[in-house]
Amino acid sequence: MKPRICLLTQFFPPEMGAPQGRLSELGERLIDRGWDVEALTALPNYPTGHIFPGYDPLEPRIETIGRIRTIRVPLFASKSGGAKRLASYFSFVAAASLWGPRLCTRPDLIFVESPPLFIGYAARYLARRWRCRYVFNVSDLWPDSAVDMGLIDPDGTAVKLSRRLELWLYRDAAGITGQSEDICETIRSRAGKVPVEVITNSVEPSRFGGERVDAEARALIGDEPGPVFVYAGLLGLAQGLDQILDVAATIPASSPGRFVLIGDGPVREHLETRVSRERLHRVRILPMQPRERIPSLLAAADIALITLGGKIHGAVPNKIYEAMASSLPIVIVAEGEAVRRVESPGAGIGVPPNDREALVATCMRLIHDPELRASLGANGRRAAETIYNRDLVAQRLDTFLRGLKR
Repeated sequence: MKPRICLLTQFFPPEMGAPQGRLSELGERLIDRGWDVEALTALPNYPTGHIFPGYDPLEPRIETIGRIRTIRVPLFASKSGGAKRLASYFSFVAAASLWGPRLCTRPDLIFVESPPLFIGYAARYLARRWRCRYVFNVSDLWPDSAVDMGLIDPDGTAVKLSRRLELWLYRDAAGITGQSEDICETIRSRAGKVPVEVITNSVEPSRFGGERVDAEARALIGDEPGPVFVYAGLLGLAQGLDQILDVAATIPASSPGRFVLIGDGPVREHLETRVSRERLHRVRILPMQPRERIPSLLAAADIALITLGGKIHGAVPNKIYEAMASSLPIVIVAEGEAVRRVESPGAGIGVPPNDREALVATCMRLIHDPELRASLGANGRRAAETIYNRDLVAQRLDTFLRGLKR
């Protein structure tokens, strides 16, 4: 009999984003390795905060995403922070706990995507209801990331309560996976004897590359003189995207170079206002694009510019892997493991967050050195094929999960 796994996640395609793409594609590869895979998720609403057209906001929906049977449950959808964000998280916990036992097939394991950390309440309830164990996948450490971003007081009650919940969930899990070495090292210090495995984000190299470019992508990117720096993803607070606009405003008028941002999120309006007010003609902001269009858009660019606004413990943006697979040299504005994963295979150059002078200098260097761009891009492609290939990462996950199933 095939082992069964339920992917418990608030975020899933057709939504765009790193967890959505990673989980759906890993689920497909687990199917290839003999698993029955089902997803229990929310009605799609990210990042707009509105239920997508075609879905009844009050009714569950069962559909197939790729080859994955997907059970979608209602929630309070919101893109606001604070109390509304918490209400959204807990409404999904309640809906998943209510509808999961009615609509899902009992699994052997639950694979739980965090953040949000509160999804762990649903994981524990469902694990007991189904008499199975759960594996907790940590993409970002919470509450650590919230503290790093200055969203909550490190000595406040919210952090203390979150720490208790975190330890409770870790120590009850059959196993824990994390997307970076830094995350897993921290988890090991907190989780006792629970098995912990690094399962990095990854990429399917065959979906990316210069040959993916087409006329539609070139039209969106624009035909003004390059080279073109591209950022594709969430336009959020943690990404520190003002740094890209600062570079665009600082580069000498006599120098070439353009910047294209693709996506949506809470700071989009702010960025558009800056571009208009400061007349940043080098910057183009495109709407969020369908996931299948991203390879073509990356292929139409020359350099990937990936930013974080500050140090976020263990954060490694998924965008680096798609840039590598696209043979794009990478400028990574970050600290710690994110920079190591780019610089170790020689795929790009790291710059500390909020160091405008260093970022401008790095961008100018790549603008005027096509040989360096080609070398970094080729190194990145090799890393995508050999280190971060999704098939290899899925094999590691399959081996880890089979060792936990009982």
